[in-house]
Amino acid sequence: MVSKSTPMARRIVVLDSHQFNDNRISKHISTVRERYDIFRMNVNFYKDRTTTGLDLQNVQIIDFVPTSKPYLNGALFTISTLFGGCARRAEISLKKTFIKNDDVIIFHVHDPYMLGLAKKLKKRFQRSRIVYDRHEYYDAWNYGIGFSIPHLFERQFGRQVDEIIFVSNNMEKMPEAFRNKKITVVPNYPLCSLFSKEVVTEKIGSFVLGEEVVIAYIGTLNLDFDRDTSLMFKIMDKLMRRDLKIKFVIAGRIYGDEIPKIIRAMQAEFGDRIVYLGEIPMPEVAKQAQQAHLGFLLIRPESPVWSDSRPLSANKVYEYLMGGTIPVIRAVIEDREKIEKCSLIFDEQSSLDDICNRMLALIGDRDRMKRMMGECYDAGQDFSWEKVSPRYLECYERVFSLLEQGNQ
Repeated sequence: MVSKSTPMARRIVVLDSHQFNDNRISKHISTVRERYDIFRMNVNFYKDRTTTGLDLQNVQIIDFVPTSKPYLNGALFTISTLFGGCARRAEISLKKTFIKNDDVIIFHVHDPYMLGLAKKLKKRFQRSRIVYDRHEYYDAWNYGIGFSIPHLFERQFGRQVDEIIFVSNNMEKMPEAFRNKKITVVPNYPLCSLFSKEVVTEKIGSFVLGEEVVIAYIGTLNLDFDRDTSLMFKIMDKLMRRDLKIKFVIAGRIYGDEIPKIIRAMQAEFGDRIVYLGEIPMPEVAKQAQQAHLGFLLIRPESPVWSDSRPLSANKVYEYLMGGTIPVIRAVIEDREKIEKCSLIFDEQSSLDDICNRMLALIGDRDRMKRMMGECYDAGQDFSWEKVSPRYLECYERVFSLLEQGNQ
């Protein structure tokens, strides 16, 4: 670790607009805070978000909610940044609370909406560089309007980025603005330390015919985006009518008014066999994954993110594996060859009946399920955050070393 008293102290400023307890950002900060001083600027675009009970040490939350639409707020924030006001306020705040004159700085950007701010700050802090943590194939995000606003920002500001972190090994279609940039792959794997082999072993050992079967989904809940939430509820409606031992556990942030209506209708039909847990922190996600027997990842084939050339690095699947939970997948995913023997994988032609029939056949064969759950846990050991997270530190060391050489 570079001493904080040295003339050229190394500091990290995280810029993001995610939910405050976002899993990837929390893991990133935990990974690097032992070596570097970190300050986080989190811009909130959601009217209903609260900060009660959050650890706000070395954190500044900026509320920017002129409208009720988060993505529109993101676009308006970028426009405001271009006129200089937001960047000037951020500069003053950083100089007052965190950055000293001789510091070298990495602005670590977790959202394309923050690239404009990072560009402005890079100009204001001469000893600084930008590392862009690209969580998604944002060029595919063209829902409803024919083009992707986040990708528009990548094209506009991407040339100011010095290095890129990406979640996927598939980098064939990176934006032109990132051409010749150094790219470090850090997949969004779960923390192995949150999962217990003993808990998974106990789950498998106690799973016998006649026992309750828990099917889970933990993630974003909406009807408009990439997840096929509508199909998931139809599947569960059929399965729960066919087998009274099946229980459905759901967790995650709800978008829109229709999902609560669907959940209430199913609760009226099936009682406490369907449970909605709300938004839950990562330790609880791990707990639920270890209690479930099967878990969903269903993508709409008509969604822009369904692509043979851009397979998903699906953190949800890796969480299921680590918890000894059999993934039920309809998506194009990375690492398929490593997990298909312990998963139920469907393609875009698979019908509702196809999926239900295969799931029911598996549920009826407890010996096969137990074997697959054990194979899931074993396969999951290859996909741990602990194995890939040191790449953040390698990236920082490289960027800081080049930056310091340039300032000598």
